[in-house]
Amino acid sequence: SKSKMKKKTTKTQEAKKILKKKFKVNTKIVFTEDGELVQQWPPVQKSSLAKADEEDDASGINLEKVKEILREEDKFDKEEYRKKIKEKHR
Repeated sequence: SKSKMKKKTTKTQEAKKILKKKFKVNTKIVFTEDGELVQQWPPVQKSSLAKADEEDDASGINLEKVKEILREEDKFDKEEYRKKIKEKHR
């Protein structure tokens, strides 16, 4: 009778299964009817340092490198925010 009873899977167990299968979850991509990319969530990193960091297969997290990448990404984000505000005021 014990072999017939199955344990209920928890949310963490389900999440681990998904991570093992390497699915991309919590992403949203919106296209126009022409097939052009309109919106993507989470946004793709634009900095050259982030692209170089993805190629590097070093183990662990290098905090200094990550801080520099975030500073560079902030520049792009601030520029987009300025454009958004200018459009709003027009």
